[in-house]
Amino acid sequence: MRSLALAFDVGGTSVRGAVVGAADVVIAESRVATRTGPAVLDDIARMGEELLAGLSHAARAEVAGVGVAFPGLVDTEAGVSRRAVNLGLVDTLVAAPLAERLGLPVTVVHDTVAAAAAIWADAGSPASAFVAVLGTGVAGVTYVEGRAVVGVSGQAGEIGHLVVDRAGPRCGCGLRGCVEAYAGGRAMLERYASMVGDTTISGVADLVARIGHDHFAAQVWSDAITALADGFLAVGALLAPGEIILGGGVAEAGQDLLDPLRIRMRERAGVTAVPPVRLSTLGGRAGLVGAARLALDAVRTNP
Repeated sequence: MRSLALAFDVGGTSVRGAVVGAADVVIAESRVATRTGPAVLDDIARMGEELLAGLSHAARAEVAGVGVAFPGLVDTEAGVSRRAVNLGLVDTLVAAPLAERLGLPVTVVHDTVAAAAAIWADAGSPASAFVAVLGTGVAGVTYVEGRAVVGVSGQAGEIGHLVVDRAGPRCGCGLRGCVEAYAGGRAMLERYASMVGDTTISGVADLVARIGHDHFAAQVWSDAITALADGFLAVGALLAPGEIILGGGVAEAGQDLLDPLRIRMRERAGVTAVPPVRLSTLGGRAGLVGAARLALDAVRTNP
């Protein structure tokens, strides 16, 4: 059985591509800024061609399939993006054109489902957990008795669009004060830039590095922590998960995220029990790892 997969994690800021091997080892990796519309599919295909071209003949022969972690509403069975607001795509074929370009079977899955599955497995596959994926978007998956709970659309857990402040900033979904409008990676950078007029900030890691000496960075980060705390407390009140596990690029902030989040949740909990919160070791690699695993699973199921 071939052991390598070509994986893509399509985010609102960047598209990451990688060749992933045994034990989730990333053999080769690439990244480009995310473009909207059909251009994003051309970028994925081109990255895939370049990654495959960089492999030895023997390694290329080991690539079994392609996994694409895609945002928005995804029809995995049809390989179609039903609606990706941040990408400007509606009812767009994803799997078929990529399979034609790359000459490999392609599996398309919702990005949160892919990342959460990898985070959950990496965390020891706990029986009861809410796995949160923190990146440009904020979403999660609930695990009950060791199984992911998904809705009729094949996904659930859009905690990022839970409104926590109706007077808050406008979210990409059109509402105001969503968790994602405060705690999404892009939203944080945009809020900071609007406060200080600095558009050179390079990412969330740069923002976090400034919180000790920059009042505006500290305020943006504090607001994000509060929004996440309120969102997770709502999850706790409704679902009472055994624990909350954090992954995704924003979770790479580590203790700068975890410590204040735990404190804020306890401060704002009221009668709601506060579940334990911990970090995944996968960080921003979760989407790639999850997409690769799903691609290999699909090939094994349909050889």
